[in-house]
Amino acid sequence: MELDITIHKGRADRPVVIFIHGLAVDKGIWLNPLDTRIFAKNVPIKIFAARRPRPCLIQNKKKITIGDFPEKVDSLWAALQIKGYNLVCWNQKRPVGPISVAVEELKQVMEITRKFFPGKAVALIGHSRGGLIARKLMERKVPEVKALITISTPHHGSSLALIGKYLKPLSSVLKIVLPKNTLGPVSEVLKRFNELIECHAPKELLPDSDFFKNLKDAPDDGIRYLSFGGTKTRLLTVYKWEARDKDIYPRPFLAIPDSLIKAFPAALLPDEITPEKGDIMVSAKSSILPWAERHYNVPANHVSILWHKKTIANTVEFLETI
Repeated sequence: MELDITIHKGRADRPVVIFIHGLAVDKGIWLNPLDTRIFAKNVPIKIFAARRPRPCLIQNKKKITIGDFPEKVDSLWAALQIKGYNLVCWNQKRPVGPISVAVEELKQVMEITRKFFPGKAVALIGHSRGGLIARKLMERKVPEVKALITISTPHHGSSLALIGKYLKPLSSVLKIVLPKNTLGPVSEVLKRFNELIECHAPKELLPDSDFFKNLKDAPDDGIRYLSFGGTKTRLLTVYKWEARDKDIYPRPFLAIPDSLIKAFPAALLPDEITPEKGDIMVSAKSSILPWAERHYNVPANHVSILWHKKTIANTVEFLETI
């Protein structure tokens, strides 16, 4: 079965950028974020892009909302396309399979890239587990690769496989505090998140896994490195409308999962789901690539970090020097 690959030919004087998506998503997270569904295509990403709604007439709104969805969000793919870069991304056949399988696919992507862009330098951009896939491939000394950029990658492992016990009880709490018209999308996010962390793939990301024990922990000569990490655990906010004269105004009612995590002793929470310390899936500390020439902490969660202005601007600036 051939790879589902997307290739954009840019300017002849620009390098190639290969995008590597993370666990349980697909290449749409790079190409069309708001039209993409994650967690086995069950949850639309636009839920995580919801913004605080504007005041409006009382009769036009329900009492509870998760916010307004933007018509579009910025993306690294679009920003680099405008700059004339040659771009490549693909759908991993087994997005919740072993990292080794994705590495073999990336090897095929490299072979295809050589045919389309012979002799060109390559920069790898990996989101989440995608950064580890890139690092594992680079152990094979791929001569074309001149840069690695990782975004919310757990370079020191993640407790993702262990935090289900903290988040799973939230679903039952939500049934009590949320109206039915809002419960659906919110509980679906938590349900799919729990399904993800209970499958086998996250166990490979534990700090003491065989994968990390065998992962080369040193930079390669002639390659430049950049990394990003997120510091917001909030996935979405539920708003309650309050009437003022003829209009109603939104008031934050519940932050998911931040409001409910407060019920747990702070000392027992892993950094991944602790506000200011993680992005809900990876801790800010683990996202630091030790030998990166620069690292940026971004006020975003594990998904929204991809379209945050700080991520895009600093990535573009960095690639200009490759």
